[in-house]
Amino acid sequence: MNYIKQMNAFHSKIDLEPISVQARSLWLTLIDINNKLIWRETFTVAASKLQDKAGLSVSSFKRARIELEENGFIQVTSRGGNQAAVYHVVQLYADAASEMEPHEEKVDYNPDQKRSHKLSPLIKHKQKTKTKEKQEEAAATGAKLFYFDNFGKPNTYITEELIYWINDVGDALVIQAMKRTLEQGKSHWGYVKAILHAWRNKGVGDVAAAKEEENNYRVRKEEKEKKTNLFDELRKEEIPDWFIEHKKEQAKKVALKREGIPEKYLETEEEQREELERLLARFS
Repeated sequence: MNYIKQMNAFHSKIDLEPISVQARSLWLTLIDINNKLIWRETFTVAASKLQDKAGLSVSSFKRARIELEENGFIQVTSRGGNQAAVYHVVQLYADAASEMEPHEEKVDYNPDQKRSHKLSPLIKHKQKTKTKEKQEEAAATGAKLFYFDNFGKPNTYITEELIYWINDVGDALVIQAMKRTLEQGKSHWGYVKAILHAWRNKGVGDVAAAKEEENNYRVRKEEKEKKTNLFDELRKEEIPDWFIEHKKEQAKKVALKREGIPEKYLETEEEQREELERLLARFS
């Protein structure tokens, strides 16, 4: 199977007969797996692995698989027990031994013929078109589909950023960063990129390490909140009577030693609280 022809045929087909984003993600995942297997006629893969790689829930995965079968993209043979299903990816383009790419010019080699090294405008246009198609294919990963499904349609800048980070840290880690962004109640690419930068600076290179870092962060946050709450409760406690009496006795002694200072002299309530905290800290 020719990967580029299969991808082009897939995009042409869904342009005429659109399918859901979940179905696209699952098909691209199956194509990626079969490509790594060097295009087998049939292959088996666990449903859990497909769900994880495509970024789909159990229910979304089942709906997407049925949709692909009904639209003629794949054939699935279920097996009994806990055995993984058998998949066959349907070839979407027609084979032809003499088939040439559309609008492609055939040039015969002649060593005696002098040629100009300048490219014609038609060839330049074809090269730009092919480069753009390759970029779109590279971007059509689970991460891009996850972004489209949860953040909206990405513009050209964000698409290029997605491709960069996917190539740098991998598809799964980019999806994990987007999931954490949504958990924090955010919905913009800048927050996702900030998480990816932070993970790279900390040496986080896979999803397992990212989850461990998240758990450590939550533990540190909870400990900090406990300390803050304890301090706030201490400050909110009423000044005990014994401490007020203690201050009155101090004021009387000061009044006896210093003329002109009334016995009823007491510090402000805030000063009393501060001294109470110092005493509690000394005897705790």
